[in-house]
Formats: sequence, C-alpha cells, structure tokens
Amino acid sequence: MEDKVVGERDLIGDPIREIPVFSVKYKDVFSLRNLYVMMHELLLEEGWLGFENQEADVSAHSDIETLYSENVYQSGIHHGGKELWIWWRAQKHHEGRKSTYFRNTLDLDWHVVTLQEREIVHQGKKMKTQFGELEMFFKGRIISDVGNNWKNHWLLKNFKTIYEERMIHGHIEKREKDLWRDVYRLQSKVKAYLNLKTWMPTPELFHPKVYGFEQQF
Repeated sequence: MEDKVVGERDLIGDPIREIPVFSVKYKDVFSLRNLYVMMHELLLEEGWLGFENQEADVSAHSDIETLYSENVYQSGIHHGGKELWIWWRAQKHHEGRKSTYFRNTLDLDWHVVTLQEREIVHQGKKMKTQFGELEMFFKGRIISDVGNNWKNHWLLKNFKTIYEERMIHGHIEKREKDLWRDVYRLQSKVKAYLNLKTWMPTPELFHPKVYGFEQQF
C-alpha cells in the first residue's frame, strides 16, 4: 500500500453557494496516465489553479493534489487489481477577475477500482494500457468573505448578511450560474475524452479521443 497525503488547502471563508455534484463513470480500457495529464492541462486551460500560487503557470498546479491513496488487491479479492483515491482541490476567480471577497472552489475526486495492466493493439501497434472502473466527482462551491475579514471586523460583521442577501444578491446568482456552467463543461470534456454521451456541444479537444494513444504525453 502506498499512501501520500498533502494537507488540504481549503479557503477560509463561508461556502455561500454549492452546486450539485457532477460525475463521470467509465469502465473499459483507458490510459490513466494520459487522462491524468489531460486533466491537469484542462484545469489549467479553464483557469483552475492551486491555492498557493495564483499565477497561471505550471507551478500553480503543484499543490492541487491533496490525497493520493493506492491499494493493491490479489486476484479473487474485489476482482483483484489496484484501487486508487485521488483528491484534487483548486480555485478560480470568476470571469478571470480577482476578488478579495469571493472565490470559486472545485473538489475533484477520482476513484479507480480493479485497475489492471492490459496490452491492446491500436492502429496496428501494441500499446500498454489499463482496464478498470473509473469514477470522477466534480463539486463546485462559491466561498464568500475570503479570509473572514468581514466576519472578524467589529463593524462589517453586522452588515455581512445584508450585503450578501440584498445588495449583491444578483451578482451571487450570476456567479452560481457561471460556476454551474464551468463545472458542467469540465464534465463534458472528460466525457468527450472517454467517448461517453454528453448533452452539450464540446469543442474539439487538444488531445486524441481514442484511449489517448495517437500521441503519447
């Protein structure tokens, strides 16, 4: 068993809105490595960064993984193979505009079971890949009063509820709808990568669709 845990970096503040959890479920042959790299690139492309570095560069993703847990089972127990739990935690500024009061956050959980090494013939070439069952869960939130500056202020704490529920209620509603679309777009692009049915138009991806083998990362 291999287990690596990095401390979770959730923002200090109030989770004012939370959208429904989106998920992807897939059971077939796939390249876990290619999917893993693709997801890093996809989040970076969509503006989701880690909690330590706010610049849009590779180092901004060095801290998104807060949990990596791997268990290996012998054949006959849970169908054998590996079981993986991976937790990613990211944040994003709404419409690319930095705000000291609001922040969008994303919890992306991976769960892989019965992961086994396989060898397939793809486009006339033998490829090493994996077979298993994958589930991914996307959970988006809107955090308000980042840093609890209003909550801890002797005067502002008295106006926090009025400010959010009356003065900027329309802005919060828009943020929630945009977050819903952002997370749904992530789910749809993952489905497109895995050739699953999606209910929204998805632009052509920058990576191959079939197993991710036409071009290795």
